[in-house]
Amino acid sequence: MRHTSEARAEAVARELLTIRGWRVARPPKGNVLWKNEYRDYPEILEALSGKGKRGKGGDAYPDFIVVDLATRRPVIVGETKAQNTQIELAIFEATTAYADPLIEKGFKVLAAGIAGHETSNIAVRVKKRSRLDWKSIEYRGKPIEWLPTPEETERLLLDDEKFDLQPRVPSNEILAKRGEEINRILRECTIKDEFRPAVIGAFMLALWQSQGQIRTDPEHVLSDINTECRRAFIKAEKGELAASIQVPEANQKLAARAAYICYILRLLNVTTLTAEHDYLGQLYETFFRFTGGNTIGQFFTPRHITRFMADLTAVSREDFLVDPTCGTGGFLVAALGRMTEGKPFTREELRRLVREHLLGFESEPITAALCVANMILRGDGTTGVVMGDCFTHPAYPEGRATVVLGNPPFPHKKTDDPPEKFVDRGLEALGARGKLAMIVPGSQLVKAEKKKWRAQVLRHNSLKAVITLPSELFQPYASSTTAIIVLERGIPHADSTRTFFCRVENDGYRLKKNVRIEQPGNQLPRALWAYQTGESVPGFCGWASLRGYQVGEEWAPGAYIEATAYAEDVLQAEIDSLLRSLAAFHAKYAPQLASFRAALDRGDLTPQPYATLTGKKVRPPREDTDRIGGLFDIYYGQKALHNKETLQPGNALIISSAGSDNGCYGFFGFDKLIAPPFVTVPSTGSIGEAFVQVWPCGVTDDCLLLIPREGTEDEDLYIAAATVRLERWRFNYGRKMTPDRIADMKLNRSEGLKDWIRQRRGPAESLMVGILETLAGRPDRRALVVGTPEEEPDGAQARQLAEFYREFGEELRDAAEGAFRARLLHPRKGG
Repeated sequence: MRHTSEARAEAVARELLTIRGWRVARPPKGNVLWKNEYRDYPEILEALSGKGKRGKGGDAYPDFIVVDLATRRPVIVGETKAQNTQIELAIFEATTAYADPLIEKGFKVLAAGIAGHETSNIAVRVKKRSRLDWKSIEYRGKPIEWLPTPEETERLLLDDEKFDLQPRVPSNEILAKRGEEINRILRECTIKDEFRPAVIGAFMLALWQSQGQIRTDPEHVLSDINTECRRAFIKAEKGELAASIQVPEANQKLAARAAYICYILRLLNVTTLTAEHDYLGQLYETFFRFTGGNTIGQFFTPRHITRFMADLTAVSREDFLVDPTCGTGGFLVAALGRMTEGKPFTREELRRLVREHLLGFESEPITAALCVANMILRGDGTTGVVMGDCFTHPAYPEGRATVVLGNPPFPHKKTDDPPEKFVDRGLEALGARGKLAMIVPGSQLVKAEKKKWRAQVLRHNSLKAVITLPSELFQPYASSTTAIIVLERGIPHADSTRTFFCRVENDGYRLKKNVRIEQPGNQLPRALWAYQTGESVPGFCGWASLRGYQVGEEWAPGAYIEATAYAEDVLQAEIDSLLRSLAAFHAKYAPQLASFRAALDRGDLTPQPYATLTGKKVRPPREDTDRIGGLFDIYYGQKALHNKETLQPGNALIISSAGSDNGCYGFFGFDKLIAPPFVTVPSTGSIGEAFVQVWPCGVTDDCLLLIPREGTEDEDLYIAAATVRLERWRFNYGRKMTPDRIADMKLNRSEGLKDWIRQRRGPAESLMVGILETLAGRPDRRALVVGTPEEEPDGAQARQLAEFYREFGEELRDAAEGAFRARLLHPRKGG
């Protein structure tokens, strides 16, 4: 039995180490040596030999030692015990029996004691040797209840005078794993989606309120959770909200699993939440992204974005901040973080700060209760949060705020309030020269039906900044194009007003398996610096006078940020994609292309330059040959193809705004074909696509055509098409591709890039011809396309195709095999 209890305690240690960023495998794959794994470390064995526990003789080894992989030296010595009441014994043995002998041998180590298991409370102590004795690592004067991360351990060991740490939120990957686990448990306990936020909020608040001291047996655990939640709300003078986040005490399945949920939350350090971390909000967001969407009809703003917006508006202790739709309180917490930076606050000072400087409104009861809980965990929940509608509640402070921050709920039905109504209400809260920063849908910046509102807003206020955010920001909740707008109240926009426009592609996170994980290259600090200093960076941000603001013209950053030529490696990747698309198109449509070529050879179809088929050019030519408009005449497609439903089957290739198959719509009876080469760009439909056309074709009028002018080289077509694709961020369904917008795109026409395109195009185009002839002319010899050189007598061509597959990946192979299965299982008469 003792062995089983110790194994359970060691499992807790593994979990705690993993959560803090240590790899628990044995070196060199990980950082952790478990008991009896020390034989390859003679210095450790020598230090511990003959010491024994509690000063007794004989050999004894700690339950685990954490090793620095770079130096192979121990940095943490740990001892585990089965019951949380044994924590003092665990830390005593870790320090006296194990860490002291290692220190005597010249090692610098921390000592850690861990006591408890998954069905009990968990206790953690971490100590460091001072000049005289062992001292606890503390946070705000109390021993920490978590293990330090690798970086924190290094700092503690390097600085002899450092004995304090602040809690850190675990990585998104860790939170996601635990979130999925808790969500699965709640689902198995038949807790409906819409009630899960209240249940998990209750667990979190109860554990914090009781400092983890609730009974975990099935008979008492749920009632204890509700009791502690009520106590927290009553203490915060918000008793009316206590019923909004509770657990169903009659749910026997939940009672049986509650101890394990508490265990997970203790591992995540819920009992030591502090004002430095909006931990509840982050756990909430992570846990409930796995329910198939948001659970109570709202999306929650990532906490690094709330902080960025607080920084944009330079929130200070002198400000009075209002959030009209505060959700779980992310903006309130971000503002509180700025207000409390650099100065310790007593609880009474913190309450006064919140009461006098922060106010949020939330009409949804569960969310309002979660927000109050969040503020309780931050230090004060008695004020700062009002459960009520910002449009009707009498406490709404019209004309008194200095800063408004928010992320209004995006409308899902026609009856929902539109975003502009919340922006207007936010402006009403501000006094003269107050600042508003809100997240709005990208359509708000460009849609024609919003022009009247945009014009009205700028008659009385100034647009200070528009910053577009990554499209995946709210995934996996929703994929929305969003932007931050910053307005200054009471100063009418003027011709002399300069607005900051910025496009943030990388906010420091990327989506991986439905979880946004950290990545390098965060552009938010750079955007903030540019806004604060007046800097402009072509392709990223800039300052401009707003065009047509009196009549509500667009606010889109894509209309104002100066274009820049893309780097060669970026263009090469996009051009590779263009060539793959072109090759796959040849493989997929080989029989039709063979018939089309025969019709061209017979003279049944005669392509003509587009200028002879249509009227004057849409876009007057430019002289600067580093822009698309200087190398290409830009036309709209053919009006004769506007109604595609009237087309009859035939041999002629028709290109439309389709985003695949090189834009191919199909093959029809049509004789007004445009002579290649040229570039097609969908102006509607698949906005942001572009394709190089090497066959004569008809082009529907939902596309733009880039017809090369005299002196334009073939390589320029690929550079232009790739550039249009890379500039897709400037466009959406409210802001379409137009000739003027495309003409100003800047091109990188370096000779090095052109040489690379020539080297890439030559084999690719030769093989496209080979693929066409093979698939269309010899359909019975399938090995040429999908076989190996050894299987085919014509080894040279087969080797060439095999090399092509290696170069261009699986896309071409899939297309070729699909075409073969669909069309070429039986030879066609006439080849």
